[in-house]
Amino acid sequence: MKFLWSAIVALLVMQINAYAQKVTYDTVGIGGINPTLGKLQVYDNTRHYVVNKSIPGQTENAQGINYLLLHEIYNGTLSPDRHVVGKITGIRGNAAASNRRFTIEVNTATGYNSNTGSLIYYNEPCRLVTLTYNSTPYLAVEISNSSSLYSFSFTGYLTSATLQLITDDVASGVTAFVPSPIGIQGNLSLGTTSSSARLDISGGPTWTDNLWFKSIKLYSSNAIEFAGTTRSFGVGAAGNNFYFSHVNANSTGPANYYMMVDGNTGNIGIGHTALAPSYKLSVEGTIGARKVKVTQAAWSDFVFHDDYKLPSLMEVENFVKKNKHLPGIPTEAEVVKDGVDVGEMDKLLLQKIEELTLYIIDLKKESTRQQEKIENLEKKLATN
Repeated sequence: MKFLWSAIVALLVMQINAYAQKVTYDTVGIGGINPTLGKLQVYDNTRHYVVNKSIPGQTENAQGINYLLLHEIYNGTLSPDRHVVGKITGIRGNAAASNRRFTIEVNTATGYNSNTGSLIYYNEPCRLVTLTYNSTPYLAVEISNSSSLYSFSFTGYLTSATLQLITDDVASGVTAFVPSPIGIQGNLSLGTTSSSARLDISGGPTWTDNLWFKSIKLYSSNAIEFAGTTRSFGVGAAGNNFYFSHVNANSTGPANYYMMVDGNTGNIGIGHTALAPSYKLSVEGTIGARKVKVTQAAWSDFVFHDDYKLPSLMEVENFVKKNKHLPGIPTEAEVVKDGVDVGEMDKLLLQKIEELTLYIIDLKKESTRQQEKIENLEKKLATN
């Protein structure tokens, strides 16, 4: 009899367990709440947290920019608390379509008389914007014009959120939102498991010969690169240098260097193929500027001093005939070899202008004397 009751109890337990495994709930609320914000909603510490909350609809298929409305924003009328803090994802992909994985983290809020927010995207560029929809201002995520995305969902904290997809043709007044700063306290390691630096990046870009120690790859194959002490170049030796570069068209060989800073001298080169600038700033190409100021330790006003010996025009003529250039001015060969010091050359040219001024003054005096002599002779002739 005892065995029979044990068998009956065991059978009942098995039936109860089997039934329990089949029980499902459409919505679940934890924390003594009626779950109205999502399928699974947790309430604690006066905050609402939802898991995998569905965002209906899908973006257009390369039809234009789309927007995901987060929540209404302050617009001159004091606002209650509205916020969206968490992760939003969307997908596209099957056997006949390319895969897309849209993933962002948002932290936005509106309350009283201010709007704050920041956004981090992982797989494709997007940004926070403000816009107007149905005469109401919103904070929204701008989604790029590409193949359609669907199955959007949100996981995180929210209050008075909108979470609605709209197209660009129904949005107006779209303006980029200035996000709150995102800070990292401590060390950030990329490509390495440990770091003692604030930002530690291991490995080099694939288009170099892998002698780069550190690199930050930017959009469209641009890079900021840091060369190690073992890196040397055809022109001079370089160690601990800092480069802005772009990969070659065929993705092989050394990169095209837009700018480099020599780690040994601090010299900066722009547009160089030779990576060893010999000046503090060396530019291969044209410099455009509204104003250039060159400081000088001395100027050429000594020409007007009483003790300055002005060469005679005969002396200048003899020098030019013999040397084929003005006295004190560099020769063509010297300029081709060494270049021109702009400040020094301006001083030399001004000296020649000042000397010419003195010559003209002397010639004017001589001309005046000659004219006076002519007038005196004419008077004598007139009285005879």
